[in-house]
Amino acid sequence: MSIRLLGVAIFVIAALYTRQAGTYAITFGDVLGPTVFPIIVGMPMMILSASLVVFPAGQVDWPAPQRLGRQAAALAVLVGYTIALEPLGFPLATFALIALIGIILGGAPWRAVILGGVMAPALWALFDQVLGLPLDFLGELFVSD
Repeated sequence: MSIRLLGVAIFVIAALYTRQAGTYAITFGDVLGPTVFPIIVGMPMMILSASLVVFPAGQVDWPAPQRLGRQAAALAVLVGYTIALEPLGFPLATFALIALIGIILGGAPWRAVILGGVMAPALWALFDQVLGLPLDFLGELFVSD
């Protein structure tokens, strides 16, 4: 039964993801537009999750409660990252993401902070300066109009 519930949950997420992809608009990029890749991901995801509902197989082995807690914390950090990205800007939000995920995965806190401090500006430079994908260095909180 839990495989079918998981299939329904994944299907709903994939359907919402694919629907949201149709509303995404951007002025630069591929000729086909920004909606193609999310749809290419979302459609097979819906088909495969529907197959879990129709043809469930196997037994689900749920992880230990401690691991479920770490997974829930990582998911919360990822959702928080998407919320914090615009107000904080890419480097600061990415720094927090990398540091927190490093700590959640069991790394030493000081190493996770150092890794976030090195990787966040490096990723911004890679995407913004090298690849030409514009990312806000400073978020809405730091820029006054």
